[in-house]
Amino acid sequence: MEKEIKKSVGIVVEYNPFHNGHRYHLKKAKTVGDIVIGVISGDYVQRGEPSIINRWKRARMALKEGVDIVCELPCFYSSQSAELFARGSIGILSFLGVESILFGSESDRLEELKKIVDMTKEKKFQEEIKKQMEMGVSYPNAFNNTLKEFFDDLEINSNDILGIEYLKAIEYYGDNIEALTLKREGGGYYSEIGEDKIISATGIRKAIFKGEEVKEYIPKLSYEILKEEIEKDKITNISKFYPLIRYAILEKKETLINIQDVETGFEKRLYEMAMKYDNYSEFFTNLLTKRYTIGRTQRILIHILLNITKEDTKYLKENIPYVRIMGFSQKGKEYLKQYLKENKEKLGDIEILTSFKNIQKKLNEKQLKFLELNERASIIYKIINNYEENKIPIIVE
Repeated sequence: MEKEIKKSVGIVVEYNPFHNGHRYHLKKAKTVGDIVIGVISGDYVQRGEPSIINRWKRARMALKEGVDIVCELPCFYSSQSAELFARGSIGILSFLGVESILFGSESDRLEELKKIVDMTKEKKFQEEIKKQMEMGVSYPNAFNNTLKEFFDDLEINSNDILGIEYLKAIEYYGDNIEALTLKREGGGYYSEIGEDKIISATGIRKAIFKGEEVKEYIPKLSYEILKEEIEKDKITNISKFYPLIRYAILEKKETLINIQDVETGFEKRLYEMAMKYDNYSEFFTNLLTKRYTIGRTQRILIHILLNITKEDTKYLKENIPYVRIMGFSQKGKEYLKQYLKENKEKLGDIEILTSFKNIQKKLNEKQLKFLELNERASIIYKIINNYEENKIPIIVE
């Protein structure tokens, strides 16, 4: 008689880098499920930036801090809008059998977020957003403005917007995954939970780039990994990638319009600014418009660099090409072994990859294309911030 598969909870993370707020989130997740499965952004993150340290170091942070299974969110999801970021993340967690998902929320009002999901399907709601965007309003602002017509007292911020997309993705995959929210602690700069001092990942990255000490904001095991990378000068930001981005823009002049998120007219602006400025700060400042948020503009630059097209994204919105396991604890390894044995029908042609051995036989042509795209993206990352690849998953006892 097969033993019962342990209850699993999914979390979507970037750990860019891991900090005290993440430890709080992970601690809460462990009260929900026996096995915590984390989907972690690879070498590029949702803000449209290369990660401050490489994917394997951040995966190791996750495992050291107590995540049981770490799988990669490939660049073609991790560098996308909230909708596609969530679609990829939830799809991967669904294929790994999670029963619930715990995500941070500024409002912590799950039922109202669910009502918003229903409202976004209404024609009137969609038409109002479209109308505002045609007037030059960015999508996040158009979304918020439209919401205020229905919810006067609900302030929607970045984590709530992402939470709404998680709920929509759960609905899309048709799984009975339970959504759970955790009140987001620690605003844009600083707060405390018990004895823990919390500063946002953005604040931590800014401090690191200024050469300031961040030890008090990061748990010991993760700090040791981060400190080693800092001492080796293995941290990075998007400005270091500008020579590569600039070349990609100039080289792709005739095909920029095919790149994900590039709208008609913006391809000309991209080319003109790349021709004019050899300094990233000047280039980016002059590239920005009211219609394009900072995040969206940076995502476009990453899409150009990695050659992520509208055609690719259309396919990825409806298909998860593969699931790659980056590491696991002993408990996670046992869960995975039993789960894969008992759920072959659910997985269908989706491969759960723990190595690239015989990869040509495991993946079809389309799946292989996207695996190669993601690995090529990491090769590009390594041009600026080189690191040693892991051929097999990290195992943490």
